[in-house]
Amino acid sequence: MATVHIGAALRGEIGGLAQVQAAGSTLREVVQDLERQFPGFGARIIDAAGIRPEVMVAVANDEVRSPDVAVGPETEVYILPAIAGG
Repeated sequence: MATVHIGAALRGEIGGLAQVQAAGSTLREVVQDLERQFPGFGARIIDAAGIRPEVMVAVANDEVRSPDVAVGPETEVYILPAIAGG
């Protein structure tokens, strides 16, 4: 299972947990497992167009924009609110 680290601003939706375990061989499947564990959370991360623009996701230290990126069984996934500014 992947270890999913959740940014502080999103932890309220998963019971305050900083990290959880989720199964899946792609990011999409990992988020689907998170949705199963924490109903409503998956829709905050991925929608029909892909990873939502207000969310930053890194898989194994690489920022990703595709929910179809591969996730290994012991991969670390980071889900954080995106930071923008000027």
